[in-house]
Amino acid sequence: LFKRRNDEDEKLEIGAMQEDGTVSPVSAWSLESAFASGSSDSIEFLVDEEDRFPGLTADDIVIVSVVDESLIGYGSRQVGGGKGPGNPHGEESELLYYVERSVIAEDEVDVVIKPELEILW
Repeated sequence: LFKRRNDEDEKLEIGAMQEDGTVSPVSAWSLESAFASGSSDSIEFLVDEEDRFPGLTADDIVIVSVVDESLIGYGSRQVGGGKGPGNPHGEESELLYYVERSVIAEDEVDVVIKPELEILW
């Protein structure tokens, strides 16, 4: 969980550490639970390619807390659903982050909703 240094509203955001050491904000396409059944009530997030580069550094943000690993799950999905000219064979994937709803609610995290990121199979 982080805050941007130049944000006067001091909104708390959720992000993911990337391979290059930067942090990228994550977005959800819905606030609906990612799983229809079970004991987990998590929201599915991913890094929107529009938000990935150049990434956020210590000059840009203050990390407020690191979410406990027991409250996060990971998965992946094919880029573009594995269809179309951008990924016709489905070999490119993107990482998904499943974050328990309690993390978002308790810390009053500002969740960015981008419905266009949902892939309908």
